[in-house]
Amino acid sequence: MRRFIALALAAVLPTAPVADPTEQRETAPVMAMGAYVPTDDMESSEAFYSALFDSAPAIGLPDFVAFNVAGGWFAIVSRDKYAPGSEAGSGAVPYLQSADLETLHARASAAGVTAPMIIEEPGIHLLKITDPNGQLIEFFRLTGQ
Repeated sequence: MRRFIALALAAVLPTAPVADPTEQRETAPVMAMGAYVPTDDMESSEAFYSALFDSAPAIGLPDFVAFNVAGGWFAIVSRDKYAPGSEAGSGAVPYLQSADLETLHARASAAGVTAPMIIEEPGIHLLKITDPNGQLIEFFRLTGQ
């Protein structure tokens, strides 16, 4: 099954433009960014992230659902299958840039989670949302101040 997912991702993963050959290094460049969060309820997590991102998943498997977000993948995966033994909210925190934190705040609230107010710091505004599984997701907007 994991091989199938890898092949499916390779087939549909957006490609990034290739850097100028004079700037290439000896190691391969990072081509895209992705993140996944484990869930105990794939159905409700898919509904939540579909509402938050205002889009249908690009990949929809029973234990792996991925959304195309800014040219990379944001996925939700079955905790039992892909992150056994992990605790809700104990992994890395996805940190996504947004041009419209207010819309994300409204979508999260409409999807049934409590989203605190947007934090306004000089130069950056932050929105921290906890998904229905206890996973923290942070969105930021640079303000140039």
